[in-house]
Amino acid sequence: MQYVKVLNLNNLIEACFNVYQEIGNQIGEPRTILLRKIISNLECINALLSAQTTHEILIILRSSIETVVLFCYLTTHLDKQQEYISDSELMELKNTFILVKNWKKDIDTGNPLNLNLQEAINYHEEIFNKHLSKQNQEYVLEQLKLKKYEVTLDNFNTIDKFYRINKRIRKPFFMDMEKMYSELPKLYGLDVGLRDLIYSDYNINSQVSHGQYYIWTRGMQTDERFIEQVKSQIAKIVTYPLMFLKGQVTINLKNLTRLKSITDQLIPNFYKYQ
Repeated sequence: MQYVKVLNLNNLIEACFNVYQEIGNQIGEPRTILLRKIISNLECINALLSAQTTHEILIILRSSIETVVLFCYLTTHLDKQQEYISDSELMELKNTFILVKNWKKDIDTGNPLNLNLQEAINYHEEIFNKHLSKQNQEYVLEQLKLKKYEVTLDNFNTIDKFYRINKRIRKPFFMDMEKMYSELPKLYGLDVGLRDLIYSDYNINSQVSHGQYYIWTRGMQTDERFIEQVKSQIAKIVTYPLMFLKGQVTINLKNLTRLKSITDQLIPNFYKYQ
């Protein structure tokens, strides 16, 4: 690989942190967690840029784009925030049932790892009893027609089917990025860039994540074109949440001006590659 001088995101991360922290104090959870995730992704990308591991940079950018769309969606549809938390609880319950299911399969095929199925069941039931809201507990019991949530051999298949076909659990709204995007307002000056981020950049980043053969075998270098593409995505990822928050929060003008100055420097050469 031919190594070239690459982008350093230290100043951007610092400026972004200052602005996002101020926003977080005003909007609270769950959106604050999503802003922290964007910062974490930027820190990862910064390390990967230094190592010039190109494919992994695009994988992290893919995750960042998903976070941006979810943040903008929750900012536009504030009533969906509690549903997001509630559905996340149910997904956690489903994840621990998958653990139970996999352990049961291993045990049914000879138990080569000497697993204790009851141990996994106890952990899963603990998630239900201690980590689910009362509303979600009642919802699950009602759907399963149970008075008490206990996993037994008699009801195992019924519970398994519930986690496989229930609409809320099979694909909650926060995992359907295109649907969320379709329900976002078309902000003047952002619509084209956001659409490109989702249907162009995200598409390529996803193919990298899924191991598209030719992308991984033809090589990818941190040349000028690649860096400009990364900079363009980062600029959108950092600024689009701010645009959707317009009018909802107040931000220190000095901090905001510094962040804008840094992000403006990310995109001046991008369009010569279009």
